Amino acid sequence: MIDAPPWEDPRKVLARHGERPSRRYSQNFLVAESVVERIAAVVAPSEGERIIEIGPGVGTLTTALLRRGARVEAIEKDPRMRAILEAELGPTERFSLVGEDAMALDLAAMAPEGRVAVVGNLPYAITGAIFRQLVSGHAHVDRAVLMTQREVATRLVAEPGTKAYGPLGVFVGVVFEVTKVLDVSPGSFHPAPKVRSAVSLLTPRTQPLADPDEAVFTEVVRGAFGQRRKTLRNSLRKVEGAVAAMEELGIDSGRRAETLSLEELVAIADATRSAPERP
Repeated sequence: MIDAPPWEDPRKVLARHGERPSRRYSQNFLVAESVVERIAAVVAPSEGERIIEIGPGVGTLTTALLRRGARVEAIEKDPRMRAILEAELGPTERFSLVGEDAMALDLAAMAPEGRVAVVGNLPYAITGAIFRQLVSGHAHVDRAVLMTQREVATRLVAEPGTKAYGPLGVFVGVVFEVTKVLDVSPGSFHPAPKVRSAVSLLTPRTQPLADPDEAVFTEVVRGAFGQRRKTLRNSLRKVEGAVAAMEELGIDSGRRAETLSLEELVAIADATRSAPERP
């Protein structure tokens, strides 16, 4: 079996195996070779580097990564796609297949002694779950290159004061630097989705701004953005010590959550955590 076959249109691969995209799994296959090659170039694996790929489908991006010398561990829930991957790619020394649900991705277990790169084209239904796993397991991530709906990519890089700025960008942003690297049109997929997509590069911060799983930080962020139209004085009044913490820091509690920088949210959480009235 060839370790890294040349480019082949996914539609031909599907037809060869008598399969078609599944609505159940929200499958949209990249059929634009130039886009696949650009994504692989962003991943830029070193020789022998271990890559975890989420939702490889028929292996279009997989083969591009293999051609660049990567070792790919593919997570694919759809048994039909697993059968195609096994027939087309292996397993081989540089390709292995995991038949699990990517929403249960456990990076600590998959990379107990180091970091791995994570890549994938994420169906909208599981996007939130995948980002939660990446944030929780950020210490095990060297970088992540992910295709999402463009709306999600916009939220990841949104600045304070914009409508797109919110909890997703905050939780991801305290542990990752995020860059949107590529917009992808619906015509690049089969079948063509109704929305545009984008590719984002997530690189771990040298020093995280906060622990995104820490209880008080989570409570402050979710409380602040839970009622966006209210002032922080009102949206955080149920978070014990938060309003007093803002006063101590000189942050106007008449502001709204979307005006707060990452650093201000971290500072509020830190001051809240140390407030004497908290248990």
